[in-house]
Amino acid sequence: MKKGYPIQIGKQTWKELEQVRNKGYSNFFTDWLDIILNSLLFLTENLNEIGMTLDIQKASQGKFNDRYMEIVKKYSERDKDRKVGERIIDHFSNAFKFLVQETLESGKDVIGEIYQAQITYGEHGQFFTPEHITEVMSKIVSHDSYTKRNETILDPCCGSGRFLLGSAKENPDNYFIGQDIDERCCKMAVINMFLRDLNGEIRWGDTLAYKINKRWIIRKGGFIYEDAVERCILPNRRRCEVNNQESKKSEKQTTL
Repeated sequence: MKKGYPIQIGKQTWKELEQVRNKGYSNFFTDWLDIILNSLLFLTENLNEIGMTLDIQKASQGKFNDRYMEIVKKYSERDKDRKVGERIIDHFSNAFKFLVQETLESGKDVIGEIYQAQITYGEHGQFFTPEHITEVMSKIVSHDSYTKRNETILDPCCGSGRFLLGSAKENPDNYFIGQDIDERCCKMAVINMFLRDLNGEIRWGDTLAYKINKRWIIRKGGFIYEDAVERCILPNRRRCEVNNQESKKSEKQTTL
């Protein structure tokens, strides 16, 4: 097993995830991301019922619940003899609780830090730009006219979303778009934007080939939607085919 480097933030979150890794699960981080994301998508999908009358049978038949249960079943056999609080799903739940807490307390990219320090170790040269640099660069491009108007901010290789998060500190009311070829990075960026209550979208695909496999739309108030996007023709003018319906809209974008 490769040894990561000490993490500076997110220690409680990693402590819970480390319990899962130490039990011999190699794909635990991706499973954790999927559990978080599908839980949030499930809540958005069933928002009309929640708070009034939730049809459990209807909700349990949704695709996001199915995805969630598929992951849980992977661990259920080995969890059956474990006490509540010691099961894999308990560690996953606690990790998300601490992720929310440590992200809000630090204002930092906790999930991205854990990913680099303990999951990939810079695999294939994949290191995210240090946050102090992303914040300085965001300040440089944040001139007066930029901060006073709602703009579209685009990062074509967003990683865990650090440039977008840095830009959001300057003006959280902008519309943030990130794209990355790594699906795990996209999911981290979605979660990061959700935790900061931002408006925007994250696209999984090859920016250089103008290709998008999937996108997640994040809206303030705790809403996340998943959308199948077939292709993006122009990256600086959102002209995309979504569910076989072409939508054309010209807009000014600032690219980081």
